[in-house]
Amino acid sequence: MTYLVKKQIKGQTYYYEYESYRLKGTVKHRCVRYLGRSKNLGKTSPVPTDITVKNSLEYGSVVALYTLAERIGLSEIIYRATMKGGGEHIGKLVEVMVINRCLEPVSRNKLPGWYEKTVLPFLLDIPSDKVHPQIFYNAMNYLTDEAILRIQKELYRNITRIYGVDTSTIFYDLTSTYFEGTHCPLGEFGHSTDHRPDKLQINIGMGVDRDCIPITHDVFTGSVRDVTTVEGFAEKLKSEFNLESPVVVIDRGMLSRKNLDGLLNLQYHYIAARKMGPRERLIIQETPEEEFMKAMVTTYSEEREVFLVEKMVDGKRWILCWNKKKAEDDKMFRERMIVRSLQDLEKIRKGCGKRNLKTKEQVYHATQKVIERDGTKRYITPEINKRGAPRLNFKLNDIEIEKEHRLDGKYILETSEHKLNGIEIIQAYHTRDVIEKFFQMLKDIVELRPSYVYTEQHVKAHVFLCVLAVLLLSLLRKILRKAGKDTMTSVKALDILDGIKRVEFSLNEGKNFIIKTTTFTDTQRELISILNVAPLGL
Repeated sequence: MTYLVKKQIKGQTYYYEYESYRLKGTVKHRCVRYLGRSKNLGKTSPVPTDITVKNSLEYGSVVALYTLAERIGLSEIIYRATMKGGGEHIGKLVEVMVINRCLEPVSRNKLPGWYEKTVLPFLLDIPSDKVHPQIFYNAMNYLTDEAILRIQKELYRNITRIYGVDTSTIFYDLTSTYFEGTHCPLGEFGHSTDHRPDKLQINIGMGVDRDCIPITHDVFTGSVRDVTTVEGFAEKLKSEFNLESPVVVIDRGMLSRKNLDGLLNLQYHYIAARKMGPRERLIIQETPEEEFMKAMVTTYSEEREVFLVEKMVDGKRWILCWNKKKAEDDKMFRERMIVRSLQDLEKIRKGCGKRNLKTKEQVYHATQKVIERDGTKRYITPEINKRGAPRLNFKLNDIEIEKEHRLDGKYILETSEHKLNGIEIIQAYHTRDVIEKFFQMLKDIVELRPSYVYTEQHVKAHVFLCVLAVLLLSLLRKILRKAGKDTMTSVKALDILDGIKRVEFSLNEGKNFIIKTTTFTDTQRELISILNVAPLGL
């Protein structure tokens, strides 16, 4: 049996739930959980000795996310998009899965256990004993491609109306996620952004605004090439979301003349980093460094110093950029690789004629393996004698090293946008780290992986649930920044609110009940006001 313990610490009253137990015939006591502070309990009379804690539920963070989800109409939109078969509770069930991924991501099999520890059964009016894993899997069956698109469009309209979505610039990129098994129909081998080329994977194409708010996404097979997805994404923005003339920011892996022409045909502008080919390298190397103009660029997470010079090449607007900090890093890395190569080549030179280096062919392959491994083939020239026993000499190519030095920290942006100046173009491109932030939250916070589902429909639904979770986190962050809380992340805010519990006490041997929320700290009260969290009197 549990009972309530009240402690006075520095003038504050704190409540704990304790229980009695026997150990080798002796009655002992231990703390079960901390319940928080409360100025109301025992205010007019001493706390009854027969008071027991009936339940303690997750409250503050859950209600904050529930309030936000309801404000943007999430459950109602999902219900309308799936009403032909999903049932009256489908929107609420999806909301449960989305809120869970924001707070304590678990598999569908473990969701009922998490659900009953929260206030969601009271908020959603679905009793805990009516919730089991299969109803979540059934709900995912109705999140078809068509339903997901309808939900995305309605959410976009609601969020734009309530919070504003800046679609003047859209950031698009791909990421991958891998599977432990081999049963997913979408799973294929491909370029792994998770550095797991040994695993089957899928790719996710994502478009977000400057505030990390997702507009729309697509799920592709694991082997899809980035460059082949841009055209379909842009056409979707035009036909489904009616975006008239945004600037679409893409990375160099998506740069192709077909993609750029396709964007222009839609009357969309683009900003893209160019691949560093022979022509690009030559233009940078021939541009005197004194021509670069200094500029300060503010990105999603920091302020950077960049130098730039603008050129017109074949009628295209190119912005040559120079990041001196990155230039130092590039130089240090190259020098480290050269030293490493020279040390290993010296070992090969001394080992010529011994063990596995008895022939010129063996010496050649060993040498090539070193310089290809370190990427130093342009900087080191190996020489193997033509006659007699194999001997190795090598020398540095100072001309190539100097050429590479002139490229350190430099890159080229191409754009069709002429209303923005060079600094604004660079700033728009560097703001694309919001998409990297989105992918980080997708994988590390809402835990896109590991995936516990394998059918094509369930995989797509799982990705969608995770995207919706990041949507809520991004909206929380947007609200906090608007309130001046620039340094507070949505995760930190939810951690603070997580300290608010809903506690049920029973009195007089269960004849009476008291339901209280733990006392708010000043920070919790401020967040409740900023986020406009309700209902507080539950």
